[in-house]
Amino acid sequence: MKKYLVPVLIWLGTALPAMAQNGTEDPVLFTVAGEPVTRSEFLYVYQKNNPTKQGDFSEASLQEYLDLYINFKLKVAEAHALRIDTTRKVREELDKYGDQLIKSNFDKEVLEAAIVKHYDRMGTERLVYHVMQGLGKESTPADSAAALAKINEAWEKVQKGADFENTAREYSSDPNISASGGRVGWVTGFSIPDMRFEDMAFETKVGGVSPVFLTKYGYHFLLVKEERPASGQVHVQHILIKTNPKDDNAANTRQEALADSIYFMLMNGADFNELCDRYSDDQGTAKRGGQLDWFGVGKMVQPFEEAAFSLKNPGDISKPVKTAYGWHIIRLQEKRGIAPFEDARVDIKSRIERTSQYSELRNDYVSKVKQTYKFMEYPDNIAAVVATLDSTFLNNEWSADKAKGMDKPVFTIGSKTYTQDDLAITLQVKQRTSRDRDIQGKFRSIYEASRDNMLIEYDMSARNEDFRRLMQEYRDGIPLFALLEQKVWTAAAQDTAGLEAFYDMHKSDYMWEERVDASIYKCADAATAKAVRKMVKKNTADSLILQKMNTDSVVVVNIEHNKFLNGQNSNVDAMNKKPGMSEDILGSNGNITFIKLHSVIPPMPKTLKEARGYVISDYQDQLEQEWITSLREKYPVVVNEKVFNSMVQ
Repeated sequence: MKKYLVPVLIWLGTALPAMAQNGTEDPVLFTVAGEPVTRSEFLYVYQKNNPTKQGDFSEASLQEYLDLYINFKLKVAEAHALRIDTTRKVREELDKYGDQLIKSNFDKEVLEAAIVKHYDRMGTERLVYHVMQGLGKESTPADSAAALAKINEAWEKVQKGADFENTAREYSSDPNISASGGRVGWVTGFSIPDMRFEDMAFETKVGGVSPVFLTKYGYHFLLVKEERPASGQVHVQHILIKTNPKDDNAANTRQEALADSIYFMLMNGADFNELCDRYSDDQGTAKRGGQLDWFGVGKMVQPFEEAAFSLKNPGDISKPVKTAYGWHIIRLQEKRGIAPFEDARVDIKSRIERTSQYSELRNDYVSKVKQTYKFMEYPDNIAAVVATLDSTFLNNEWSADKAKGMDKPVFTIGSKTYTQDDLAITLQVKQRTSRDRDIQGKFRSIYEASRDNMLIEYDMSARNEDFRRLMQEYRDGIPLFALLEQKVWTAAAQDTAGLEAFYDMHKSDYMWEERVDASIYKCADAATAKAVRKMVKKNTADSLILQKMNTDSVVVVNIEHNKFLNGQNSNVDAMNKKPGMSEDILGSNGNITFIKLHSVIPPMPKTLKEARGYVISDYQDQLEQEWITSLREKYPVVVNEKVFNSMVQ
């Protein structure tokens, strides 16, 4: 192997073993400041960043990239040593890209599976009954225990052969459900707002009774009576004649009679839209012909739904149908089946993300991660950080310095420990993401979201090598970019004295080639060119020529005076670097151009102003090389030659 410009230890012993994702041994190629870089990591970045060298494993090519990668890791070590990753700007960038990557992978792994599951369910419908013991927002643990005991009692009775509908009437806390014998109705994908309820409806075998389960509404267990192919969706119009439970029999009779008479008129050719506008009590739809949005099963009250789906052909009209809202007359406009998966996918994804199902999927995933990797939380250590929060936290001005020196664990997941210091930095960076005006509430929202993200990242990194490496690229690259900006790029641009000194030492690197000093006179016509040429021969100043020849409204002469390199202007090149004036050059529109070549300028250094961009770039390179040299002296680098040679082909 080539020698480095500064000393690097070459380790000739056996490589320290590490394990690759597939369980095979993954030897360490080199270490920087004690941090190992394995053979597989190096080969991954080598091939990723050198697409034109996919098959080039020559010693020269590998060595060239090894030098570059060691330099990269030295800068990363320095960025971490200086805690660049704890600054607000860097952490915000890390969180932005990291959160996007986590969400993207979560959606691929978890959300995509949920989309497929929901779509498959949309192909069938199940007739579901349930027993429920409801829990309100103000329910106490005692209320929950009592509800659970009661529903378990009901479940035991059903298991012993008790009639399900009678049990629902006896035990269900929802009077509407108990009156109907627990009938929920036909259920398909997305027809029930709670994902756990839908899961249980489809995971319970037809004819079977589910276990007791908890939703945000309370405790339930289900009976799945039947299954049938999906009914699809319908698009209907309706006319509503409202009824009121408090109305007397005479009023009810009048409303029913009105519904019957409207139906009679429709059967005799009356216009549905016109009668809807005149009679319908549904103020939201009456003026537009009673049109409702497309709907499937489980979206409307049972009698309305059954009547709508029983209509066969567009234009068919139902007899008056009684619901809790009144009498409905329904006209079918269209029917449609389930859309192909690719057409339905975007809509299903959007519906999951708009509802609590997305957070439920995320919570379920996090719960499994906690169990898999033996998650442990330290409430007392968390409370110690919370105790440092004050009104500045609510005003988004809290500083992690208020928790300085606190380094006890907040939680552990697998081999990863998240400390009080980590938490304090997170709170400082994320405090603007919550508008909660309660310290405890604001803390919980920030802490729990960040904790769950870290748990998801930990699991995905353990299972997905590409994800882990890309996330590590963010964690290395973003702080490094900030440090380079500080140490090299901004420093070079702002160090006026250093830049001037560098320029003075390297003037010969920024040379002008031989040039000519020339003026180009562009005249509107031959007469103008003749007059201008006379003035040029008399060495009249260009400013006086322009002043004399051009008026406010008419410009007949343009003059360009410059120093021209060979190849910049063909008319100037035609002078063959001979001082003097050219012949007239006729343009396509009758204009005349002529050149005066003043002198030939020999090669000379560019001024700092003329070469500033190049000088800054080269000065940055020098600062970076000097920095790398100091980093190699500061951090020990150990390369395993045996592992390196194993890659050479």
